[in-house]
Amino acid sequence: MNPRRPTFRRHDHAGLRRPHAADGAARHTRNADRPVAWSLAAPLLLFLTFFLTLGAAWPEASRAENGAAGTGRAKIDFTEVEFPVFVKFMSDLTRKNFVIDDTVKKAMGKITLYSPDMVTVEQAYNMFLATLAVNRLTTVPMGNIVQIVYLADVPSERGVFVYKLHHANAGEVAAILTTLATKAQASPQVPGARPLMRPAGEFDGPIQVLADKATNSVVITATKLSYAKLQSVLHSLDTPRSQVFVEAVILEVSVDRLRQIGTDPAQVIAAGQRGSVQGVAGVNRAPEDLAALAQTIGGTAAGASSGGALTVLNTVNVRAFLNFLMNLSDTNILSTPQVMASDNQKAKMVVGENRPFPTGQSQGITGGTLVTIERKDVGVTLELTPQVLDNDLIRMEIKQEITAISENVAQTIGSGNATVPVGPTTTKRAMETTTIAHDRQTVVIGGLVRDNLSISESKIPLLGDIPLLGWLFKSQTRQVEKLSLLVFLTPHILKDHQDVTALNQRKADELLMLQRENRIEEPTRLKQEILERLTPSVRKEPQP
Repeated sequence: MNPRRPTFRRHDHAGLRRPHAADGAARHTRNADRPVAWSLAAPLLLFLTFFLTLGAAWPEASRAENGAAGTGRAKIDFTEVEFPVFVKFMSDLTRKNFVIDDTVKKAMGKITLYSPDMVTVEQAYNMFLATLAVNRLTTVPMGNIVQIVYLADVPSERGVFVYKLHHANAGEVAAILTTLATKAQASPQVPGARPLMRPAGEFDGPIQVLADKATNSVVITATKLSYAKLQSVLHSLDTPRSQVFVEAVILEVSVDRLRQIGTDPAQVIAAGQRGSVQGVAGVNRAPEDLAALAQTIGGTAAGASSGGALTVLNTVNVRAFLNFLMNLSDTNILSTPQVMASDNQKAKMVVGENRPFPTGQSQGITGGTLVTIERKDVGVTLELTPQVLDNDLIRMEIKQEITAISENVAQTIGSGNATVPVGPTTTKRAMETTTIAHDRQTVVIGGLVRDNLSISESKIPLLGDIPLLGWLFKSQTRQVEKLSLLVFLTPHILKDHQDVTALNQRKADELLMLQRENRIEEPTRLKQEILERLTPSVRKEPQP
């Protein structure tokens, strides 16, 4: 006899159905066929199994405190939770409908998120968005649905931003930003692989940077997020640069003259280290500290193989040494240039002539001869690139070149009508080096030696001019003189306008002192205006 199946009227909180009271007899008949314990244990066991399975994936601590979803507080504690489970929890907490893209669901792994304190719904949602951003994901609202997609799939709003530079050069900054953006966007991605965490310097879209030289500004076309990242770079690049004022003295001195008064190379270098020079003025012999100079100048000291010897002297040594050389008749001052350059900017000084040199000739259409001319600088050329380091150190890249015409007579190649002018012969002495010196410390470069041939002739008037027989009444003397080139460089760091004002004051004082020493007439109105511009204005206090 089959027992009658009971009917259910309502559900309890545990999800079990409660039979109607009218079915008591039928239930009694069914329980007679199987034990009562088994009939109650089977549904209870299924319920416990479902609850434990759900509890393993649903953190116990992730619950609403007040029971009212969307208005209470929750404690977040997820450890290695599947991404869909994490999204389901946020959906229940925020009452938002989330849709996960299939590619995101396949690529995402497990989520670990923890908050030590209870957080509000808004704070929990911000943590949710931050977790998505770390994994290069974002949310896209679509009506009452929020779609979770990759950040790269979302078109960003682009804009045009103008950044005004106050210190840096717009062209240089634009080149740096373009290189930075190009390298950030060229990072390789493996097809089909899960995107890695976005680096801090990566941008969310293409960037275009243009330089406006008229206003010294950079025009950036990018998203707001990319521009915000570029702003920190712009602030770091747009900083005031220090300036370096370099005083240079370039002179030639006779090596033979210095050898006549004694030399010792070790002591001149030692003098630069000790900072003392004795017996420079009022004596007929060279001091012991200058004893090495001729050999150093002559190129026998260290560094001659590279084209010159480099020595660092302090202010006392340099002034004494220069005063000593100025009093020698064999000293020829070629140039005393002074230049101011910005940090890491090249400065070039040329003192000389721009002479024409014929480089070739050709026959013209009308039968005339066309000569090709190329002009070249002949004289002293000094290129200097200073770089300000820490502790008032200055790194200087020095390139110096001395060119001179050895023969004033133009030379030709060929004979007859086929002669081609090639121009005069020039001599060239060049040096290129890098050195580091302190602020206001003088660097001396020497060892560039050349031979100067001079021919002197003495004769009896008229008789010495007779062809052939005139040699009986005249004589010639050929003398080869060694001339060494010395370059003195003294850099000064100018950090602010106060240093520039102090430099102008010092130069104005030197100009006035030179005027008094040489007994120059009173300055004209123009000269006086120049001096007033160089001299900083001093505010006069009103007299009582």
